[in-house]
Amino acid sequence: MSSENRPAAVVAVAGSAGLDVTLRDPPRHWIGEVPRDVYTRRTLLPLRSPPEMGLGGNGGSASYVLGKLGRKVHLNAPIGEDPAGRMVRGWLERAGVKCIAPPGHSTMQAITAVDAAGRRLGTLQHIGPALDWSLSAQDEEATWLLASLPGQIPVEVLPQVLNLLEAFGGPDRVRVLDTGLGWTGKATPEQVRELWTRSEVVMGTLEELTVWTSGRNDREVAERVLAAGPHAVVLKRGSDGAAYQSVKEPFAHQPPVRVASSNVSIGAGDAFNGALIAALIEDCPLPEAVAGAQQVAAAVVERGRGVLGWGENLA
Repeated sequence: MSSENRPAAVVAVAGSAGLDVTLRDPPRHWIGEVPRDVYTRRTLLPLRSPPEMGLGGNGGSASYVLGKLGRKVHLNAPIGEDPAGRMVRGWLERAGVKCIAPPGHSTMQAITAVDAAGRRLGTLQHIGPALDWSLSAQDEEATWLLASLPGQIPVEVLPQVLNLLEAFGGPDRVRVLDTGLGWTGKATPEQVRELWTRSEVVMGTLEELTVWTSGRNDREVAERVLAAGPHAVVLKRGSDGAAYQSVKEPFAHQPPVRVASSNVSIGAGDAFNGALIAALIEDCPLPEAVAGAQQVAAAVVERGRGVLGWGENLA
């Protein structure tokens, strides 16, 4: 069947979605050690620019990019009916994303402080309600799955993720997995490799995937991931570009995309995931898909407002 006559692919995304708040260049050590019910000169300090609010979460950010690139997306993320949730749901719906999970009791929120150069100093995160991974397994319309594991995911959830990947398998379906860093020090490499055997595409940062493979360099990491059974692996290397390998393409490294000015990198990796899947759906060769994903991630970093800053610039 030609791509012109093929039904539009539906992407099921399972991951987190929430509100990101960025504090730029806050005063160091601004929290007082002694709690009081009144403001004091010690606790009331100036913030040079207002807090910036945007769409966060690995599932939410990737879904937003997919939607903006014209893909049909079913997002499985617990989003509350609180003020933060109403903003998050509004951004997603305006991008064409369908939120399939029932409302949660709260919405994930992250407050990140960055220095004057946009480098992260620390993040406070409320993770919100637990994700029901089985909802994505029940999505009969979807032919692509992105399972993005949240940073604070408990290891007890591992069987649920395995069940999702198993249930979504099939000759006409593609499973994409971004394992993240949530299980570092909690799960064993053998447990994570079991997830890879049930995935067609594995993505992650070089640092994350090195933990599970003990590879000495990016080529060795890619080879060890592929040995578990996926068809392709993509290593996100941030300012060092990206690397990839598949059963068809040999290992290769792409240099980073130059940006006019580097800003806050929040959301760049998740934007990369969404753009990569959008390209692969169109049968783009892996090198071309990685190059396009790097362009989107670089635009997110350059604008410094997460995926919203990138998406608002699209026609």
